[in-house]
Amino acid sequence: MTNPSQQIMRLGFGFAVSQALRVVVELGIPDLLATSEQSVDELAAATQSNADALYRVMRLLAPEGVFRELLPRHFELTEVGAVLRSDRPGPRDFVRMINSEAYLAFEQLLHSVRTGKPAFDKVFGSPRFDWLSEHPEQAALFQRAMVALGQGSNEAVADAYDFKPFTRIVDVGGGHGQLLSAILVRNPHLNGMLFDLPSGVAAARQSAGGDLPRTEFFAGDFFESVPTGDAYVIKKVIHDWEDGRAAVILRNCRKAMLPNGKVLVAETLVPPGDEPNQIKGIDVVMLAITGGLERTQAQYARLFDAAGLRLERVIQTRGPISILEASAA
Repeated sequence: MTNPSQQIMRLGFGFAVSQALRVVVELGIPDLLATSEQSVDELAAATQSNADALYRVMRLLAPEGVFRELLPRHFELTEVGAVLRSDRPGPRDFVRMINSEAYLAFEQLLHSVRTGKPAFDKVFGSPRFDWLSEHPEQAALFQRAMVALGQGSNEAVADAYDFKPFTRIVDVGGGHGQLLSAILVRNPHLNGMLFDLPSGVAAARQSAGGDLPRTEFFAGDFFESVPTGDAYVIKKVIHDWEDGRAAVILRNCRKAMLPNGKVLVAETLVPPGDEPNQIKGIDVVMLAITGGLERTQAQYARLFDAAGLRLERVIQTRGPISILEASAA
């Protein structure tokens, strides 16, 4: 049985596992093990790495379920580790993204706790999204990682809500358009608008191709205004911002929406109690990286109220994400 000191030591070494994952992803180890087991010497030769050092990293990850050591210094890929292969880019891109500039900023978490301000701004000299706009390679990686995080949740949101009363849906901060596409496929009566920054719209046009029928692309800044529609879907956007900025986004939707319109915020709610939940870790990451936060249902209700909206109901989906439906107050 693990004693308290050992438990704290394990928690304190969490960074080692995180960075070890990044190392094996960057070296392409999961791809090399995709078809058969190999020795560390073979893997080191293929990746121009030091065999002993690589073994120590893989040995660390084996108890975490990423690899299995069949014979001394011979490894095979597990089902868990297989999601890190390059032909399954989602989790792989997330591991690379979260362990690069976000990881460096997180070292200054104490700054965020003392000031309430994002550590990322202190470390990199500008807010996260401004920094990404100046670093296109990292911005593209970030978008791919967000697509990975959204796997399954877009379909869950599209299936859980009845869009029949609406005719024009605006996806605010819609990224590559996966959610809007899922909604339009299920609701052929709807027209859609993908609204994002110019760089986001350009990426969406390139990636979507002909997969977004009945859709207009509209570039803009949701802190200034949003297009007119009768339903606004805002998925995993509000959590990026502190209450003041988040309320501006919601207020702009309130101003632009047609009579009897709805604002649909799709986010993961922070549950009560002290049971383990991934969203609590993500919440602290938001604190350090963007200055945003994950919220409870009560916090969202207060946020809607500040934006001139009223929380009508919370709709659970089959995934770890909920739809908060709001109308004009």
